[in-house]
Amino acid sequence: MRVLEINRYGPPGEVLEINREVRIPSPSDGELLIEVKAVSVNPVDCAIRRGYGREVFRSATATGFPVRLGRDASGVVAAVGAGVEKFRPGDAVWTAPTRATSADYIVVASSEVALMPKNLSFVEAAALPFVAMTVWNTLVNQVGLSSNSTPGQRVLITRGAGGIGSFAIQLIKAWGGYVASTCSTRNVEFVEKLGADLVIDYTTQPIAVRDFDVVLDSSLDKEEELLNTLKIDAQATYITITSPKMRLVDEFGLELGSKKADQLLASRRAEQARLGRRYHWGFMKPSGHALSEVTNLVESGRLKPLVDRTYPLEHIADAQEYCESGRVRGKIVIDMTL
Repeated sequence: MRVLEINRYGPPGEVLEINREVRIPSPSDGELLIEVKAVSVNPVDCAIRRGYGREVFRSATATGFPVRLGRDASGVVAAVGAGVEKFRPGDAVWTAPTRATSADYIVVASSEVALMPKNLSFVEAAALPFVAMTVWNTLVNQVGLSSNSTPGQRVLITRGAGGIGSFAIQLIKAWGGYVASTCSTRNVEFVEKLGADLVIDYTTQPIAVRDFDVVLDSSLDKEEELLNTLKIDAQATYITITSPKMRLVDEFGLELGSKKADQLLASRRAEQARLGRRYHWGFMKPSGHALSEVTNLVESGRLKPLVDRTYPLEHIADAQEYCESGRVRGKIVIDMTL
């Protein structure tokens, strides 16, 4: 089967490799073998290709290579391991698992898989799992939002035209919250159509809004500006998915970098606690149960995938170059059947 991997860091056209000599794996107890139909291209895949997280990968093997890419997938169950009762061969499923997904077949823990929405194609479905599980873990598990608690909440979401932002806007609006979002001039109309109540063009105006309950930040350099938008003494929450933890680990090594990250997070939390606020670093967490909740929202028409472009696996370098261009609206998808 084919597997997408790198054996060194660098530009997409130079280091991305399709290994065609990998054996199809077999599922162990509690696992599924999935025949992959589509995967998405996420900015983190491009970052890993450039060397992001290299110290973490190096700690796992002598060299850290090969590194396999891919963070989510849609496909069909090809086989099930012992003890799997929820799924059977032939089921259409989607997943954002712990393991890499850009391969013709992947083995995934059944707890990280859900039945795919019946109203989506495999390409459409592949656009959602990674961003959905990132938003779900940050806003639901870490911040505490839900369908019951979101009505009346004022939520600011940065980079509303991207994969994370576009999903988060739809989720908060589906749950009855008020959404403000930032984007560039060319994406203002696009973000408005997603349902944002207020769209801020960050290229022409400052983020000068106030009295927000939650900020979901996927920008790299606007933390202080965004913190100023939050209510004081009301347990308002800032959460970013671009924390410096991995950068610190890459710079100082796993042990010292992790220690410095913990110290920095504790300091930031203490600063905001003095203002009656909460502060978090967010991350993606695989969850079949959460994906099932997303399936229900998609099938009810309250959430929709946003596919910008589709490529075959053989054009993965072009796909990653476009991902890094800053022009993507929604998600890029690799159609593994092409």
